Amino acid sequence: MKKIIEATVILPTYNRLPVLKKCLEAFSNQTTKNFELVLIDDYSDDGTKKYIENYDFKNLKYIRLEKRSGPYYARNLGIKQAKGEIIIFVDSDVIVFPDFVGDHINIHKKNENLVVQGMVKHIKNLGKINMNSFYLPNALCLRTFITQNASVRRKYLISVGGFEDFGPKMGYKDVDMGLKLMDLGLSWKYGIRKCKAFHIDGDITEESLMEIFEKWTTQGASACYFVGKWGERGEKYSRTRKALFFSNLFCTYRWAEREHMPRLVEYSRKHFIIVYWILKGFIRYHFRSKGIKEVKRNEGISDCSELQ
Repeated sequence: MKKIIEATVILPTYNRLPVLKKCLEAFSNQTTKNFELVLIDDYSDDGTKKYIENYDFKNLKYIRLEKRSGPYYARNLGIKQAKGEIIIFVDSDVIVFPDFVGDHINIHKKNENLVVQGMVKHIKNLGKINMNSFYLPNALCLRTFITQNASVRRKYLISVGGFEDFGPKMGYKDVDMGLKLMDLGLSWKYGIRKCKAFHIDGDITEESLMEIFEKWTTQGASACYFVGKWGERGEKYSRTRKALFFSNLFCTYRWAEREHMPRLVEYSRKHFIIVYWILKGFIRYHFRSKGIKEVKRNEGISDCSELQ
């Protein structure tokens, strides 16, 4: 008898082999087996390909891209390849609980017109995982569609044309998808004690902080294009004007990119946690506004909404 595939887990990855191993292990130990895992490797160069070629997981379909194409290109490819009616999106730095896939499937069985937004608990490293401890998420994704832990039926993803390509390769494509799914009239179901997962943030170092700063700049640029598409509705979600306001108010251009700043941020994180969160917030405003200003300058506009 042919095995029924009820769900497809779509998992993009790029150079995350150590945590990817634990991610795959968690999916191989799911209580339900009626699913497939589509792993899209965005041209990793950390040994991911070699590892997967020797990995024994019957439900795994491995696709390696021939060049870096971004996570949303990978997700669209996964949607095309999927055999399951229910599509579950997960990031490769997420470690799921044994009932994770079953939880997503069972929620969708009760209502065909749903988006399921699962929550995560952010932790620093793999050593902090404890599946047996009392679990509550510390990241509440209550506003829209966040692909680190979310699911929806494949037919709806196809009907809205998948993830759209606007701006940089990362940032706001999932939020854009969420708005399109809202416009279909779908309802949102939030997984608090269901669809549980850990998100591995990684240990913060000066080097990783520089990568985070670059990511925030890219997100700012994407946010501007997102507002250009959705207007004031997009502004509600991306808050580009808020980033620009606070960056200008506190003159972050004078101090946020000084050479010693990553060391100061790391020092405050270790010794003055309140100072750390305040400092981190203003620096995030700075780099987001930097990306926004770059788009406005390149496009010759005074406000992101003019990109419409």
